[in-house]
Amino acid sequence: MSDPKSSKPLHQMKIRLFIAAFLTLLLASCNNADISKKENKTNPNKTNYLEVFCFHGTRQCVTCKNMKAYTLKALQLNFATQLKDSSIIFQIIDVDEEKNAAIAQKFEATGTALMFNKVVNGKDSIFDLSDFAFEKANDESKYIPQFTEIVSSLTANLK
Repeated sequence: MSDPKSSKPLHQMKIRLFIAAFLTLLLASCNNADISKKENKTNPNKTNYLEVFCFHGTRQCVTCKNMKAYTLKALQLNFATQLKDSSIIFQIIDVDEEKNAAIAQKFEATGTALMFNKVVNGKDSIFDLSDFAFEKANDESKYIPQFTEIVSSLTANLK
């Protein structure tokens, strides 16, 4: 028969390991549920393209999460070909990560922001669509068509 005193520390250790594993999975799933961490890098052969950046901080509200989700959904539904050929480049950027400091600084993003960079002949034209995103991000039926219209107008002459 086992000594109850000696099994108690083992039982506590198992509980602690389980809790640690659970918290690790929970945090990893929240941080990695960023819809698309895949970075679609710029095609060096293209001089004309549109970059779409969803900036966010580590902590995110529902509106911020909706902005990213609806942006990605609109791009996938309406601009799949352009995403594939890198005419449109979509990235989600955590401004709190040190590796993103330079791009966050370029776009003056310190938290949640929706930014476009229309590159024509290698020259940047930056558009801040954060106000639009915050106004519409809690209504998918308004966000996606209006976002699509904006992207269509910005990409109309990108050949």
